[in-house]
Amino acid sequence: MVPTILLIVLALIFVVARAQSDDPYFNGSWRKSLDSVQSCWHQSVSECNRAMVIVHGGDWDITAGVPYDSSGAFLRGWQNGADMVKGDFRVCKENVGMVMHSSPIESFESLECRGKMVEDMTVAQCESCPMATTSYNFTSVPEMLSWSADKVNFMFCLKNEKDMARSISSMLEYNAQHRAVIEIKAPHILELYAAKYEGWQDVYYIAELTSLADATSMLAQPQELLDRAFLIEFDNWDDSMWGGADNLRSLIDQFHAKGCRTLAATNNNAVEATKANHQAIFDAGFDVVYSYNLANAVEVRKKVNMKRGISPP
Repeated sequence: MVPTILLIVLALIFVVARAQSDDPYFNGSWRKSLDSVQSCWHQSVSECNRAMVIVHGGDWDITAGVPYDSSGAFLRGWQNGADMVKGDFRVCKENVGMVMHSSPIESFESLECRGKMVEDMTVAQCESCPMATTSYNFTSVPEMLSWSADKVNFMFCLKNEKDMARSISSMLEYNAQHRAVIEIKAPHILELYAAKYEGWQDVYYIAELTSLADATSMLAQPQELLDRAFLIEFDNWDDSMWGGADNLRSLIDQFHAKGCRTLAATNNNAVEATKANHQAIFDAGFDVVYSYNLANAVEVRKKVNMKRGISPP
């Protein structure tokens, strides 16, 4: 009986893998690279108007035993159609990047390791921490960069600006500069540019805007910086925060003119990240949706791309 069941499982895995290998979207260059030919991300919007999706923390579902920031969530994000998966970036005691959100670690992240500081832990200690109520453990940035190669782009949210230099060197050290991007708040992007951290010009960034002043400041930056920080995230896309709907659209158009793409996040939970929520972000003029509900995101992305005549959607 066991061998028969095992054969059935292996056959199903083979069928799914074969279906994925034949799927033109699954193997799209825009899922695996930020700047290769036809990858879209680093092309102007006039050259490629593809709607795209980043999934927050991977396609996680705690009810299914797959927590936020886990290797399983990133695997599901890739398998279920995200164009990029997002994880967090912290540096441990051994100067290695870890995909971990909080320091000290929160009880809802790991009961066994709650209260511990990531920066005081070794890689082995971090990876030995069970993620709460699941069979997963925390993982390292090198492991995720190795896994994601030739699969899906990776976004790292820098949790501590003191780790900017190490986040840059990590991308270069693991040859991920063409398929990974670092999310940093706009004022720290300017600090990074002024300091000229080693290798800064070889890595891509998401500049997170939290105010109209941030937007104005980024638009005034030299093109050499905007060529690297080419993804512009509006932290709260409520148009009242940006001077009204017309001014928000004007800001998006101005960033487009600089060769940048814009993104905004859905409501921050899977229930409220509805299809209508995703559609509203694309309708507002944003190029990329930063999603808390990947199934809804993919469905809306397909609808938008089909309307734009983009194939595969």
